[in-house]
Amino acid sequence: MISRLAFALAAGLLVHLSGFARADETIGIPDCDQFITSYETCVTTKVPADHRGTFSQQVAQLRASWKSLAENPQTRAQLEQVCRVQGAQMQRGLEPFGCTFTPR
Repeated sequence: MISRLAFALAAGLLVHLSGFARADETIGIPDCDQFITSYETCVTTKVPADHRGTFSQQVAQLRASWKSLAENPQTRAQLEQVCRVQGAQMQRGLEPFGCTFTPR
């Protein structure tokens, strides 16, 4: 099931490449919302300005994809785990900037 969700997430990212979600939109899954908030805080407070655009685009695309998955009853049940796994992967990309995330 996770493999199909990962595929759906990747497809969702492609669909949302041309549009970005508003920063104040929530996913509705506490772990997902907490990760996005921590990620955005890191990007705006620790990532050098010349790298922020890329990271901001990634989080906007991720938010839009996760929100879309949360709205679908068939994918919503597994979304918490998807957020944890993908969040951990993205978190590693921010480690060089000294970002820390609150454990879930």
